[in-house]
Amino acid sequence: MKSEIEESTVLNVDNEALSAFRRMKRIATALFLLMVLLFIVSKSLEINYPLVSYLRAFSEAAMVGALADWFAVTALFRRPMGLPIPHTAIIPRSKDRIGDGLGRFISRNFLQPAQVERRLEKIELATGFANWISTEDRAQKLGEGIATTVPRALGLLKDGPIYDWLQQTIKKRMQNTDIATVFADGLALLTRNKRHKPIVDLIIFHSDLLVHSHEAEFREKVSRNVDWFPKLLAVDSSASDALLDAIKETLHEAAGDPNHSIRAKIDDALGHLEHSLRFDPNMRSDLAHWIEDLAQHESVTKYISSIWEEIKRELGETSPEGQAKLAKTIAGILREIASALTENQELNESLNQKLKQWAIEISATQGASVGEMVSETIKSWDASTVVSQIENAVGRDLQFIRINGTIIGGLVGLLIHAISQFTLS
Repeated sequence: MKSEIEESTVLNVDNEALSAFRRMKRIATALFLLMVLLFIVSKSLEINYPLVSYLRAFSEAAMVGALADWFAVTALFRRPMGLPIPHTAIIPRSKDRIGDGLGRFISRNFLQPAQVERRLEKIELATGFANWISTEDRAQKLGEGIATTVPRALGLLKDGPIYDWLQQTIKKRMQNTDIATVFADGLALLTRNKRHKPIVDLIIFHSDLLVHSHEAEFREKVSRNVDWFPKLLAVDSSASDALLDAIKETLHEAAGDPNHSIRAKIDDALGHLEHSLRFDPNMRSDLAHWIEDLAQHESVTKYISSIWEEIKRELGETSPEGQAKLAKTIAGILREIASALTENQELNESLNQKLKQWAIEISATQGASVGEMVSETIKSWDASTVVSQIENAVGRDLQFIRINGTIIGGLVGLLIHAISQFTLS
């Protein structure tokens, strides 16, 4: 486990930062060696050339400053020269405390709801998403990425739990739905502003066709119910003609008159049905039992299972043509979303507020968890990993401390030497 963590950490090292760190480390070390060389040369020439004593004093103090700051910088990460000097290797020994502190710092200073809300106050998340998707054909690239990932993700899923979840969710939704009220709302929407007129026209039209297609049966039934004497006088035929003509004429009138009494009767029937769906306990109970029986029916169970099979087959297509089709579909959806967010300001503002609300809610519920995750991640690393990560991140700047210590130390030594020379003289 430890080796896996180390390997993943090494892979995430910033190579540019690491190169800069090593370069500055070589410069700081080279500067120290230069001071050593300058000290040796100036010390040997000081007897014959008194002014060289200033170079000797500078280089001598510079070496002290360089060594002192090298010790301070090194002591942060490891024991200098491997010696068990107290209060050295500070970061490895304090790894867990650093992890806890960093986790708390992130949680308290970045992920508190009030802070997240303040930072998001002037940020238009929905607009930013729409603009990002709309440039450089990112929708297509994102669609291709999702299309490539989806089959792999589907391959990791087990069908059994998904079948069970779909069965339970859909059946529960069906059983908990007030289907009578849904039907009543549908009827109300259908009849509002005469939206149902085309349906009534269709009913009247097919009623007229029905009369024509069953005219012989009507005549036969009229004749069957007439006594023999009227039949002798052909009264049955006249009665049939009169009845059928009256029906046809009534239907033709209803077809052309939007205010005909037949249409009013149909409207009354629909209104009565809507009222019964809302308030008749017997009808509501019958519909509820019907939906419950339907939810438990074998055909419904098979259909629900087939839904997942269809989704998995469509999304799990691994052929180049299938993935290209899926990527194109996803990209099209993303472009439509971006276009809708750009053109519909109300939708944009609504989504923007919802995204901000989600971010604030997530920070409230998961902010502490993120801090704990950071802390546990650092704690799971071994000491050498922590040292390498921190040293690679800030090592370049720490090497400037060594360089500054060398120069400042040399200047202070030079100043002290100059003061002592003028004082003694």
